[in-house]
Amino acid sequence: MIELRNLVKTYQKPKEPPVKALDHVSLKIEQGELVAILGPSGSGKSTLMNVMGLLDRPDSGEYLLNGRAAHVLSEDELARVRNRVIGFVFQQYHLLPRTTAMENVQLPLLYADRKDYDQRSRAALAAVGLAERMSHFAEELSGGQQQRVAIARAIVNEPSVLLADEPTGNLDSTSTREIIDLLKTLNAKGTTVILITHDREVADQANRIIRIRDGAVEADELNVRAAGGVE
Repeated sequence: MIELRNLVKTYQKPKEPPVKALDHVSLKIEQGELVAILGPSGSGKSTLMNVMGLLDRPDSGEYLLNGRAAHVLSEDELARVRNRVIGFVFQQYHLLPRTTAMENVQLPLLYADRKDYDQRSRAALAAVGLAERMSHFAEELSGGQQQRVAIARAIVNEPSVLLADEPTGNLDSTSTREIIDLLKTLNAKGTTVILITHDREVADQANRIIRIRDGAVEADELNVRAAGGVE
């Protein structure tokens, strides 16, 4: 589903040496996988997520999504793919504060010009266990509940891929486990889930762990414990 071939991305600030955020990264992620991209701060994992999410373009190399080269897509096509094919979950929930959970979830549907936005948003909130919180404003929800709303918003268009960038970074241990369990449930239903994290315990919940350091893939290995079931 996702294939990266020798991706290079370099950032240049005035009067500073260039920083190679991605250094000839190559990897493949198949449909239905639950993958963790693990690395410390500054390792390049967020840049990698931005490229996979079509939020940024590499300087060189090739990105194939469902067999199609991303660099040939127009800006309108990129926006359409981001809206329909890829869902995003971030450490900061990015909810609109003076709107309800329901209204936050409906936003991607408005951009997609769907007619069934009410039905879809209700179903997405029910899927994350917030059927009774649809009318609550963001500030009335706990951190874990706000992240659930963010996940509902990410899945409301039924994307093939869910990119989760440090999705448990602001949560306590109980909420962390709940969010990871929710992501696993979505993956079991067929959604490809890619976890970007610096936390080894979070990464250990994935079936495959790709370790990145200094912009390069350091290791890519099957997580045998998770494949066998982690308590």
